[in-house]
Amino acid sequence: NTLVHESGHAIAALITSGEVYNVELFADTSGSAITKTKGKFGQFLVSIAGYPFGSALAYLLFYLISIEKVDTVLYIMACFAVMNLMFYVRNTYGIFWLVTFSVLLFVIKFYGGEFLQYIFAMFLAGVMLFEALYSSVELVTIAGKKPKFAGDAVSLAKLTKLPAMFWALLFVAQSLYFIY
Repeated sequence: NTLVHESGHAIAALITSGEVYNVELFADTSGSAITKTKGKFGQFLVSIAGYPFGSALAYLLFYLISIEKVDTVLYIMACFAVMNLMFYVRNTYGIFWLVTFSVLLFVIKFYGGEFLQYIFAMFLAGVMLFEALYSSVELVTIAGKKPKFAGDAVSLAKLTKLPAMFWALLFVAQSLYFIY
C-alpha cells in the first residue's frame, strides 16, 4: 500500500507538470515522495492523491479479480514495482523491498498455478484495501495527538487552512466508501 500511496503522489505531480525527485519506502511501512509542483493547485492535488489512489487501486484490483483478470492484477503491481525501482526509489530498504516483491510476483506468475495466482492477487487487493483504511485511521490518531506529524493532512491543512483532522477524517471516509 505504501508503494501505491507514494506512487499516487508521484503520478499527481507528473500530471500537474511537476517533477518527482525521490520516493522512499521504509521498513516501518511508511514512505515519502519528494516532488515539485507548479502552483497551489498542483500542490493540493499531489498532497491529496496518496490515500484515494491507494483505495481506488485496491477497488480496481478487486474488480479485475471479479472478472477473472488475475494476470492483470499481477502485471499492474509488477509495473508499479519496476517503474519505481527504475525511476524513483533509491533508498536501500526500498530497493530491497521492490526487488523482492518483483521476484515474488514473477515466481507466482510464471511458476504458480492459477489457484496460487488467484490467492495472491486476492491477498494483495485485500492488504491494500485494509491498509488504505488502517493508515487513514492511524492518520486520524496522529492528527489528534500530534497534528504537526500528520503527513499529508498537514500539507493539506497548510494549503487550505482547514485543520489536519478534517483531512484525516476525509481520508477515512473515502476509504470506507471504496470498501462499501
